[in-house]
Amino acid sequence: MIFEYIRFKNYRPYYGEQTMYFRDKNEEQSSSSIHKKNIILIGGLNGHGKTSLINSIFICFYGRRKFKQKEYDELMRNAVNKKHLSEGGKEGSIELAFTDETGSYAIEVTFNHRELKETRRVYELNGELKKVREIATTEQAFYEFVDQRIPMDVSQFFIFDAEKIRDLVGEQEQSETIRAIQRVVSLELYNQLLKDLDHISRELTNDLKKQVKDEDIKDLFGRLEEINEKLDRFENDEKQVNEQLVALSEEELALQRERRQMISSSSATKQQLNRWIGEYEQKLKHHKDFLKKFKEKDLQQLILLPAIRDLKQKLKREKEYLEAKYREELQFVDYDNFIVKLLEVKTDPPLTEKQKIHLKMNGREIWARLNNIQRNVLKEQVQVIHDVSNKDYQTLINYPEARSRDIKSEIEQMKKAEEMLRRYQSQLEDAPDEIDTSEIDEKIKMCNRRLGELRAAKKQLYTLIRKLRDERSRIQSEITKKEQEKNKLGPIEQKIDLTNRLRDAIQEFIDRVTLLKAKQLKLAVEAIIEQMFRKNEFGKVEFHPEKFTLKIYDQEGKEVDLMSRSEGEKQLIALAMIWALTKVSETQIPFVIDTPLARLDSIHRSNLVNYYFTKLSDQVIILSTDTEITQDFYEELSPFIKKSYLLTFDEQEKYTKIEEGYFFKKVTDPWLA
Repeated sequence: MIFEYIRFKNYRPYYGEQTMYFRDKNEEQSSSSIHKKNIILIGGLNGHGKTSLINSIFICFYGRRKFKQKEYDELMRNAVNKKHLSEGGKEGSIELAFTDETGSYAIEVTFNHRELKETRRVYELNGELKKVREIATTEQAFYEFVDQRIPMDVSQFFIFDAEKIRDLVGEQEQSETIRAIQRVVSLELYNQLLKDLDHISRELTNDLKKQVKDEDIKDLFGRLEEINEKLDRFENDEKQVNEQLVALSEEELALQRERRQMISSSSATKQQLNRWIGEYEQKLKHHKDFLKKFKEKDLQQLILLPAIRDLKQKLKREKEYLEAKYREELQFVDYDNFIVKLLEVKTDPPLTEKQKIHLKMNGREIWARLNNIQRNVLKEQVQVIHDVSNKDYQTLINYPEARSRDIKSEIEQMKKAEEMLRRYQSQLEDAPDEIDTSEIDEKIKMCNRRLGELRAAKKQLYTLIRKLRDERSRIQSEITKKEQEKNKLGPIEQKIDLTNRLRDAIQEFIDRVTLLKAKQLKLAVEAIIEQMFRKNEFGKVEFHPEKFTLKIYDQEGKEVDLMSRSEGEKQLIALAMIWALTKVSETQIPFVIDTPLARLDSIHRSNLVNYYFTKLSDQVIILSTDTEITQDFYEELSPFIKKSYLLTFDEQEKYTKIEEGYFFKKVTDPWLA
């Protein structure tokens, strides 16, 4: 992998759009230099944007995965350039482009200051590094895309602050560091393969436990054969029963037909006539009894019924009239008392009786109008001719009335019964004896009994056959299912054996590769230490084949306490480990190193430049301050510099400018001069 460029748009100290290109393809093709130009030198004073540049790479590749939550929240709040914000802007972005064996890509991360959110896009680039298309991807797919190139946990070996990388010496025994080292040299991949094979072996063993055995299928086929034999037998019995049922049904029908013909061919017999005569005698007796009872009890009442009803109506009208009259008289009591007193008054000349009556009657009419007395009842004069008590009145009113009956119909039925009785009695003497059907009746009875038995047998056979058919279907399904499972699982024992042998082979391979990698690391570390350290105080070097930890011994064979070494020496040892990892892994990943020379003396700086940076990778991006790399060192490094940039913070404009060149205005390249 090679970084192509990084582009800032109003991101942190970088105002506007500024791009830093890390290589020029056209220049590479036309270059005639004998030196491998693999170094990009970026200079900048403290606070001029070097850390922002390194963080930009982490952000593009790993996002918030690489940072602590609080750290990344702070980064989000300050992601957009302040000058841009003061002008009303709200967004800033980073765009990192790189090329590997699969193509060229650009990862663009845009920050929105107001919403405090980021948007990530991935583009495919063409040969001129122009965006061809956006690659739609989920967050998980994007992280897989990145981890296939530089896994996050190994990024510490490729993008690091040299001031802090010395801590690797003390952290080399930590499990995270060991796992990262094994991942760099591909051992993690082999170990994962071993785990996958173990998982497959366990799955196959579980499948073996539930594998269908041939004996199980054989037992099912045996059970199926038994059921088929029973079904054949029961179905044959059912067929015979059906045939017997058909034959018996036809026989029963023939007997019934024969019996009906016998009965229909004969006239009425003496027995039948006697039975009919008896029946009509009973009917005639019933009719006569009814008429007799009617004559004795109901006839008289029925004759007097109109007179009784008329009497009841008259009694009701007289009673209603008397009661109305009584109620009216009650309303004239005061008047009667008044008129009696009035007529007792003597007049001159005295009133005649006629005058008194006339005065009394007219006065009553006037009294009625004045007192609003209704006299409608009295307007209908009813002649009261019955003087009965209330008890007698109730007795007469409730006197029972005879029910009207259809005597005519009863008499007609009696006459019909008398006529039929005379007819049957006249036929009795000449009638034949009764036909004997007992024999055929017995045959029909036997036939019906046998039919009942056959139908019960058929029902029982139907139940058994249905049950067996259901059982047969279930077993057939079970056989099919087991055979499918057996075919699906295949020869499990062979698979397990093959997996185990493969696992053993992988384990042996891993053991040998582990030893080989440890040996390679040992040789690589020895070589770089010998080249970088100015004094030959170290003896042999060991890399633990399981833990992958580094041990260095002095000339007397005693283990050197790495933590007791100076900060500069620990930094060189850590860089030696990284260099060794790079050689053993045979990967081509850009290195980004911040302030690598700060704590080193001139000899170690020279060794680091000549034996480390120039051989470490095809692309080594070095970030430095002005005091780390003096002009002499710059000239020493110059033949290997691909590009150089200077990060300058403009105090007036309040933003960092990216400019080509380094701290020194004129640089003499001794190799190209």
